[in-house]
Amino acid sequence: MKKILFFTIGILLLTIKSFGQNKSENIVYIVDKITVREDPEKGNEITESDIADMNVIKNKDSLKTLGFEKFDGAIFIYTKEYRKRPEEIKQIPSSKQMERKNGVWYYNNEIYNGKFIDYYYSGRIQGEGILKNGKLEGLRKMYYQNGKLSLERFYTNSISDGLEKEYYEDGTLKQKGVLINGKEDGVWENYFPNGNIKQRTNYKNGVVNGESTIFYSTGKVLSVETGENGKITPDKRLEKITQLMKKSNESNQNDDRKSAIKYCNKVIELDSEYAEAYFSRGTLKLNEMQFDEAIADFDKALIIEPYMTFAIANRAFARIRKYEFGGDRKLLENSEVTVIASKKKAEISASEKEKICSDLQKAINLGDNNEMVLEAEKQYCK
Repeated sequence: MKKILFFTIGILLLTIKSFGQNKSENIVYIVDKITVREDPEKGNEITESDIADMNVIKNKDSLKTLGFEKFDGAIFIYTKEYRKRPEEIKQIPSSKQMERKNGVWYYNNEIYNGKFIDYYYSGRIQGEGILKNGKLEGLRKMYYQNGKLSLERFYTNSISDGLEKEYYEDGTLKQKGVLINGKEDGVWENYFPNGNIKQRTNYKNGVVNGESTIFYSTGKVLSVETGENGKITPDKRLEKITQLMKKSNESNQNDDRKSAIKYCNKVIELDSEYAEAYFSRGTLKLNEMQFDEAIADFDKALIIEPYMTFAIANRAFARIRKYEFGGDRKLLENSEVTVIASKKKAEISASEKEKICSDLQKAINLGDNNEMVLEAEKQYCK
């Protein structure tokens, strides 16, 4: 689907080739009566299919009347979602139409009291809440583009205060706990997409007070730490493993991958079910162009922890690189340069492409929005 991309220079400089603008033109966009003042974050683009109608204004007198005399043109876009909204909903302002001064929200130069609703550029709801004397009060909700809740949080005088719930994009609970005066208090729990607990931690006044237990999605305990009076007593077994993993990372940073792999091996000798060691060793082997060995390590990591997002993505890249460089041979390698002699790239089989796309799409669904992952998914899966 074609996306309309916004590029900001100064206040706004937006270029959309499909609308035929000259690249040097300074164009302002107004989407659903809200002036676009900054580049949208990933996932907040507007597509042509979102648009109901559009009006282009380039007359200088008209631009001056509208308050856009500094621009060469103004493009007013109305989304299909906006056109469907009841009139009373259209009257509720967005925080994007407000100005924040010293922590207080103003609308039309007055401190705002009442409900506000924010929208994605697609016109779909992004969030809603209530402002009292210009400050957040009560329940604040955020939504994904698919309309499902992403976050529920309570506020008192713009300070988070009360139960908070965070959700995955499919609506599954991701995290919950209580905030008192902006700080965690009591038991906080994080969850895997399958509903199993990922981490359970006791807090008091924002610091760990009691046990903090981390689990694999299979239910196995990864580590247990104890906190009291602001001091953390680490898991002794995990502490030794962490030191070895740190040495592995340091060796890798010094371009000594062989030593880095050896430290991972030592971790696996201590704990054959430590998924992070298999992931790290697999990544090192991927960088060494040992693709089959890397895939085997990622497979092992994902048997232990099926929701290890980076292992899922890296397994996809190991398969991609295997077919891109699988016929290559190294001519020269030192700390500064590697020279590769390449044979003709092999065609990726349908079954392998299916595995690659399954991993890329699963990684994205789990929240991996790395540009490399998104580009690979676009290249190999669409």
